[in-house]
Amino acid sequence: MQDKLAYRLDDLVAACMKCGFCKAVCPLHSDIETTSPRAKVRLAKAIMRGELQVGTGVRYQMERCLNCRACASECPSGVEPNKVALAMRALYVEQFGMHPIKRLVFRVGLSRPRLMAWALKGLGLIEQLTAIELQNNPLRCVLPLVGLRQDKDLPTLGRRTLMSRIPERIRPFGEIKTSVLYFPGCAINFIYPEMGLATVSILRKLGAEVVLPHNLVCCSTPVFNSGDLDAARALASRNIEIMLGANVETIVTSCGSCGLTIKHEWADTLGVQGADTISRKAMDITEFVAQYFQERMLKRLDSLGVVTYHDSCHLRRGMGVQSEPRYLLAAAFGNHFVGMEQADRCCGGGGTFSIFHPELSQDVAELKVQRVIESGASIVAAGCPACVMQLRDSFIHRRVNCKAVHTVEIIDQALLSGV
Repeated sequence: MQDKLAYRLDDLVAACMKCGFCKAVCPLHSDIETTSPRAKVRLAKAIMRGELQVGTGVRYQMERCLNCRACASECPSGVEPNKVALAMRALYVEQFGMHPIKRLVFRVGLSRPRLMAWALKGLGLIEQLTAIELQNNPLRCVLPLVGLRQDKDLPTLGRRTLMSRIPERIRPFGEIKTSVLYFPGCAINFIYPEMGLATVSILRKLGAEVVLPHNLVCCSTPVFNSGDLDAARALASRNIEIMLGANVETIVTSCGSCGLTIKHEWADTLGVQGADTISRKAMDITEFVAQYFQERMLKRLDSLGVVTYHDSCHLRRGMGVQSEPRYLLAAAFGNHFVGMEQADRCCGGGGTFSIFHPELSQDVAELKVQRVIESGASIVAAGCPACVMQLRDSFIHRRVNCKAVHTVEIIDQALLSGV
């Protein structure tokens, strides 16, 4: 197992003091010890000692993890129970293989963006013909048959991808001040191209020549989170080769999960050659804006209503980005930007977690939605498309009149060009 991992699992489990601090912050802990991060570490230790065999019970407990990193941030001994869970998933896949549908998506779909786009176009056509996105559509009774809630908010699929809308190299609106490779990620490219268009617009307004290679593939986050490290390394290696060949000053992301993976996971978890060079260039779009803009370049948007901010787990605890988006939102909204209690509490999305564990996902979302309501905001901004998707779904599920948007959509509206 050790040769399958870039980090040392034995060191992680040995450092655990069994203090239980991780239990207090884990959004999935339900007062039953076996659901705690500490229990995952203990299970891993038993497996390594040969006291326990990997089976479906162990897999279930290890899959019960959002990888939100709250446990790792709280641990006084530096243990990362989330990485222990990921390592155990990889061990399970190594011994028993990957579910065939997941394997098909990871090894075929995610490595062939055009094929994935055509598959989503097919699903989008079904959406249009059935109008199943409408909440009062009686056809929604079939959604539970495929593991979805009947009132699940379904994003519009099958639209033109971001990469089909813009060229591979785009000049800024004014003089060239820097060069940037923009990595949009799968969710933005396929599902929310408007977030990518807003990001590119921001970069151009700030004087960046934007490079968007159309042969970029998935960052590999959902792949190694599911335990398929070999497929994840293949995707990462392909992206790194493209990025190194682009010869740009900065690599910008507008997805917290993609940013974390590019900045840390390719090197720390997957150990891919060339990842360190890419890591030094990677930053989130709000970090880039905070570095290049001046306050006179932002117009006020306080007429839009009251806005609050949700910390995406991977953006805050993974990339360390928390002050920049707040600073920019406050500059645009003034007193109409309000803080939210437990802003860094996980929303329950966890990428594909919300798909495979819909009930647990919404259990976690309950507290987040309550905090949004208490803030009094009509708009909640987040720096990750997966969080936006989860928040929109959670608001509809609870009939809460609040709008979830990506932070870049707000910044693009506020940012003036040529000032």
